[in-house]
Amino acid sequence: MNEHELITRLDGSEHVSININSDGRLLVAISHEFGYRLAEIRGHGVSVTLIFQRDDSEEARHRAAWATYLYRTTGAWWTPCWPPHLQNQPDTVTPAQAGAARIAIHRFRRNGTAPPRAVLLIGAVAALIGAGFALDTLWLALSLAALAVLLIALVPVAGRWVLNGHQRQLGLVERFEAQRSYPSPDAAREV
Repeated sequence: MNEHELITRLDGSEHVSININSDGRLLVAISHEFGYRLAEIRGHGVSVTLIFQRDDSEEARHRAAWATYLYRTTGAWWTPCWPPHLQNQPDTVTPAQAGAARIAIHRFRRNGTAPPRAVLLIGAVAALIGAGFALDTLWLALSLAALAVLLIALVPVAGRWVLNGHQRQLGLVERFEAQRSYPSPDAAREV
């Protein structure tokens, strides 16, 4: 789905559901600009359904009004969130980067630190079971037991790593919102 098709779907409905075959980061960025927030991600892999919910906050309505106005007059829905004078700057956050960060934040809020910790614990249990079956080969049994201990020791580290990643994503979205600049209507026509 291209951005023009998505924008026509963001018509003020309470919920909008979109099936995609891409990573969806630009679609999440566009929906945010038009006053929606990512409510749910269904599916994994190639085909995913993104479900957006209308955000009725004053800030979201203001953002959506600007995006709609600019899209209708200039076709440049991204002007307030990615002003032209910032587009070539190295520390500027693009709408797609902000969309990817919003997806990561959504997934963290849904799952927390559980997935990587679960993988490590499952790996540790598998290594211990393997060590039990490899008792006739002492070096293999000891190696698998050591691997199990290492994986268990990495569980709290993985939790901190995921939390740090979440903080980085929140910071990226904060930087993105800080670069927002609403142009005057005359400046919008010149874009």
